[in-house]
Amino acid sequence: MKETAFQIGHIPALLYGGDAESVYLFVHGKHGSKEGARPFAETVCPKGWQVLAVDLPEHGARRGGAEPLDPWHAVPELQAVWTDLQARWPHAALRADSIGAWFSMLALGDAPPERSLFVSPVLDMAALIRRMMQWAGVTEADLEARETIGTAFGETLSWRYYQYALSHPIRHWPSPTAILYAGQDNLTPRPEAEDFAARFHCGLTVMEDGEHWFHTPEQLAVLDRWTGVQTGPAAPPLTAEECLFFTGRPEALALYERLRSQILGEFPGVGIKVQKTQITFAERYGFAFVSHPRRKKETGILVSFGLSHRQESPRIPYASEPYPGRWTHHTPVRTAGETDGELLDWLREARWFAGQK
Repeated sequence: MKETAFQIGHIPALLYGGDAESVYLFVHGKHGSKEGARPFAETVCPKGWQVLAVDLPEHGARRGGAEPLDPWHAVPELQAVWTDLQARWPHAALRADSIGAWFSMLALGDAPPERSLFVSPVLDMAALIRRMMQWAGVTEADLEARETIGTAFGETLSWRYYQYALSHPIRHWPSPTAILYAGQDNLTPRPEAEDFAARFHCGLTVMEDGEHWFHTPEQLAVLDRWTGVQTGPAAPPLTAEECLFFTGRPEALALYERLRSQILGEFPGVGIKVQKTQITFAERYGFAFVSHPRRKKETGILVSFGLSHRQESPRIPYASEPYPGRWTHHTPVRTAGETDGELLDWLREARWFAGQK
């Protein structure tokens, strides 16, 4: 597999795979490095992806450097890397481990990846710091007074870091996300992972006897299988008919291509039929339909789907019941952030409903 080492500003980077239009940004966790992306790259590069991995501060080629591993260094660095990446690849996704997932959510929430894969993610840093304080027998008053406190388990507690975490909770994460969680994770309690998955409509896979660091042969085998399922086969290129459907509307084509990639990534057997007024995603029956907005001056695309019930949401301004027990919903999609986990949840349910005919 081809590997290319280079720098993004002062940040060491490693690019895996041959030329492609799609890329995963790989963000390692604590004690990791950009070289840790290789097993992931070996799975996804044959599917038409490249993988770009970088060293976070204090890690990999940056060991002993001046920048410490903290959010006020890591977050702007990841934002700079993401900006560079988006300028080079039409399609960009995220794969992140542990604290790398937390940094990534802080950095990329306003420019969301097409999809994200998290392994043992840190989801609530403030809660984690409070747990560490309890393990060390340290109160908030102690930490505020001393500013930093070393612990017997190797972590240094920081009042500044804790205040940052308190003021930067993850309240916005629009990227469709799948999580691999270890049942024996000692950093993120299971209810915390389940709550996060419910709030942001994430897929959650649990390896009951897994640990925060997936490293045993059994754990790595589960990780490999999960990666294979989540990445699926590469989406086929756009057809001429699909491109012509969006003639003169490049912003709509970009939104359609993003949604198309997400649907085909999850349901690779889905067929696509381009008609005069809509594009249909179907297995035996159609379950997702993309059309132009109802008003000519509106931007974006209109996504329609059928359910057995009326789905109440401010994102769905139009719904009708053409016959009893079938509700057709129409939701405008004007930004990349709106092709999120909530929309995919509706389309998953619509696919199931269509399959009951």
